[in-house]
Amino acid sequence: MKNIDKNNLSLRIAYIFESMLAMVVLLAVFLGTIDVLRMIWKAYIVDFQTPVQYSQLNDMLGQILLLVIGVELVVMLSLHIPGALLEVLLYAIARKMLLLPKSEGMADVLIGVLAIAGIFAIRKYLVIKDNSNLNVTSIHYEDCEEGQDCDECEACREAKLKEAKSKH
Repeated sequence: MKNIDKNNLSLRIAYIFESMLAMVVLLAVFLGTIDVLRMIWKAYIVDFQTPVQYSQLNDMLGQILLLVIGVELVVMLSLHIPGALLEVLLYAIARKMLLLPKSEGMADVLIGVLAIAGIFAIRKYLVIKDNSNLNVTSIHYEDCEEGQDCDECEACREAKLKEAKSKH
């Protein structure tokens, strides 16, 4: 809420409401995780003598990807950066491709691959590099002092150095 006009009541209420919705989605993901664990328990522990069918495994993977999309949605609602939106879209397209019926032709797979390639192209060429590469594991809030350039901030330099090392 750092960049929001703190005197504007409607923006503050919207921010709080958005945070509450993110918590509701997170609660739904948590409950869905329990459901997935129950599915895995039933398929692999209770009925261990019966091999898991393709449709069962496909349903489990679809459910897990749906939970991942929910978590990424919470990240998108919390961070407000374009990179988070692109990740939600990426997982949604990947889930859709995973759940394509066997009888579907290659046209749907080709469209999915082109959509994923388009998202990577957007990320590479159109998304500003400042904070667009943040994810849950590398959240870095800038603690630059007033009037201090981001290149002068020690925390920002360390984050850029770590990112450069990880690319090599």
